[in-house]
Amino acid sequence: MAYNAPSAYDIRARYPAFVDIDDAPINYWLAEASEDCTLFPETIRAKAVMAYAAHRLAELGIGGGSVPQGVTSFKSGTFSATVSDAVAGLTGFDATVYGREFVALRRVAFAGPRMAWTPPTALD
Repeated sequence: MAYNAPSAYDIRARYPAFVDIDDAPINYWLAEASEDCTLFPETIRAKAVMAYAAHRLAELGIGGGSVPQGVTSFKSGTFSATVSDAVAGLTGFDATVYGREFVALRRVAFAGPRMAWTPPTALD
């Protein structure tokens, strides 16, 4: 199965939070993610690229999916929400749902035993 690079349409279909976001930032982060995800197997590479791009967008406050660092409560009109200190303190890939998906895909692609071996050389 050949790898098909995901488009802005694909990321919107996978993550509805980006439906109202312009193509430009989505395409920028998809291109960036494509460069960083070249070692993923073709079968899950598009998912990894989209998760990585969505994570970066959410980190920038585009499309949601993350809790701003240090925020523990939010109130708007009659709606209010409280977030635990542990969740509010998450950073890196753990800070967004997309980042956690990327880490899970990376684990699938690259987890498992690794072997380092130096072949023997002929003795004189």
